Amino acid sequence: MLNRTKVRRRVLACARCRKRKLSCDGKVPACTRCVDAGVECVGFDSSTQKEAPRSIAGFLEAHIASLNNANSPTAFRTPGRLSVAFPSPAASHDSESNPGCSVGKCSRTDSLVDLAMQDITPKFLGVTQKRPFLSCVVKGTQLPSRKGPVGSKDLDENNPRSIINPQTNTNYMDSIAWKTASGLFNNYLERVITQYPIYHRNDVTAAFNAVYVPMSSPRQATSRDRYIVSIIMAISLSTAARTKQEKANALASLIVRQAMQYIPDVATNDVPGLQAILLLTQYIFLNPSIADVWLLTGLISQAVIDLGLHQELPNDSNISAYHRDMRRRLFWCAWEMEIGVCCIFQYPFTLPIQPTNVEFPVEVDDTSITQTGIDYSGRVSKFTSRRICLFRLLEAEIISVMWHGQPLPPNCPSIEHWKQSCMQRIEKWKSEIYEAAAANRDPSFAERWKEMSLYSEITVPYVAVAVYRPTKAVPSPPPDQLLVAFHNTVLVANGYCQQNDADYGRIKYVFHPCHHVFNCATVFLRILACCPRQISEIYSFEMIEDYTVRFATCFHNIAERWPAARRCLDEYERLLEPVKQGYQDFLARKAMQARISETPAETAYNTYFAEQMDDTVNSWPMFNPTAASSMSDPLSATSYNAPYDWHTEFDLDFGRESGTMHDVAPQFSTPPSL
Repeated sequence: MLNRTKVRRRVLACARCRKRKLSCDGKVPACTRCVDAGVECVGFDSSTQKEAPRSIAGFLEAHIASLNNANSPTAFRTPGRLSVAFPSPAASHDSESNPGCSVGKCSRTDSLVDLAMQDITPKFLGVTQKRPFLSCVVKGTQLPSRKGPVGSKDLDENNPRSIINPQTNTNYMDSIAWKTASGLFNNYLERVITQYPIYHRNDVTAAFNAVYVPMSSPRQATSRDRYIVSIIMAISLSTAARTKQEKANALASLIVRQAMQYIPDVATNDVPGLQAILLLTQYIFLNPSIADVWLLTGLISQAVIDLGLHQELPNDSNISAYHRDMRRRLFWCAWEMEIGVCCIFQYPFTLPIQPTNVEFPVEVDDTSITQTGIDYSGRVSKFTSRRICLFRLLEAEIISVMWHGQPLPPNCPSIEHWKQSCMQRIEKWKSEIYEAAAANRDPSFAERWKEMSLYSEITVPYVAVAVYRPTKAVPSPPPDQLLVAFHNTVLVANGYCQQNDADYGRIKYVFHPCHHVFNCATVFLRILACCPRQISEIYSFEMIEDYTVRFATCFHNIAERWPAARRCLDEYERLLEPVKQGYQDFLARKAMQARISETPAETAYNTYFAEQMDDTVNSWPMFNPTAASSMSDPLSATSYNAPYDWHTEFDLDFGRESGTMHDVAPQFSTPPSL
């Protein structure tokens, strides 16, 4: 019997070739046969049995261009390429989320996005016309099953138990008493919002009152209000709990997971949608197991560009100071988040490294910022955000030069001169923080200045490690610089241990500390393997042992709030064992001889170690919360029940402000649109 080869028809065949039953080469925008025949080449949609655009991207670009030409010169301009960072389904474009958008304009935009979703979106991602791409990013981190492969129900959006759809049981927000909710909200206003001023103080206050004081609020609570308040409660609970931190974090995680049911309504392709994602990302820095930080920061950066926040608005009397300041706040929050994540993995940046086109927002308290103007003589409360961004500017410059091949600044004739300049700038930055802390006369800011001072104690050694460690630009630094990096790796671990033991109310992120400590731990081990003679002349073996324990202790502390850090600890101990054994062997040989130079065994060991840890990017699967792991997650929905008394359970102490009604300025009774 003859073996016949099965011939499969090209799925990209155009409508004309399919009708004539001819072979189509599938070229875009037109196949060869249609070009030779001089006819229009159109595609064919097998699901509808109708003709379709040959290139969906080209069709959308042409259609958008025609819409832009039909509108006035001030009409909305869409970038040349379609961005699916923040799709805006028609259901989410209502008066609540985008009141300033005309009906006709929104309907045209929605139809284009829906058309793109129908044509180019893989159905297995769970992205449809009615579900934004963001919900895929969030729910995509949930493993469908630990027992086997993905089943048909897991990815069926019509099945209530699908991983695409949010699973809600108990409403944990209802279990928070008024006094506790008010205290958590005050903690957010006083300690958290000033670092990431994503929302105006009056906007979140209006949302809080609509949810928890509906009788006194001038409006009903919307999905956006419930989403904002849920994330705020989770962030504040994670930072305010004095006891049972693991249980507090688990309940905060459950609150956020329930808030994901509002994603289709809040993740709109506008400024309020960007604010919603920025707030979620801030929580993910506290609990990265909720979603993929890398994907979220990428979505945020693209949204910033699509919304034009990376450029200042023109001088126009119709643009209020409030409007301009809010745009600056959102840009710098998004910029700081992206730079912080990209620098961890030495990845390139989407947003500009030196965003000179956008000024820093004002630092006065939101009580001095209204739609009618800004009182620049008001109380300065947002001093944290600007100082962190100044550090990120230097960090981005270091990563760009040392890992991305960017040229040195014009005022630095050599890389050694540039390294000295980096250390001088970060030391000056630290000195200014201590001077401002000493000059502070506001008792309510004392703890925040202590927190900022501790942050500077971590940042300075972190910069020293980044500058003096082996990099692509300088793969083999001199021994004296390696010893400087070696010493500062321990200081970074010490600083994060102190931050973990800080008092109630301190913001204790886990994403950056875990990666920074692991990065420093690998540098520490690499230098210990490469420079045993120089290290043995400075440090005793007991000191080296103590340093290795500090890294492990830091991972233990972080694992209490992020279980994935245990995998970092396991990997660190795996790398530590051969390094420690090799250093002990070196000390034994040194004790037997009066003077030891480099030995072949030591050189071979260094080569082995370099192959193991030359690039920290290889460690990403350990940290990625989406990576499969057999480890049980203590933050699962069945681990804990909501306590009856949150104050007693977590030893919350909010002082006299707890349980008071929050005032909203009259002009902000309804959150303004940007």
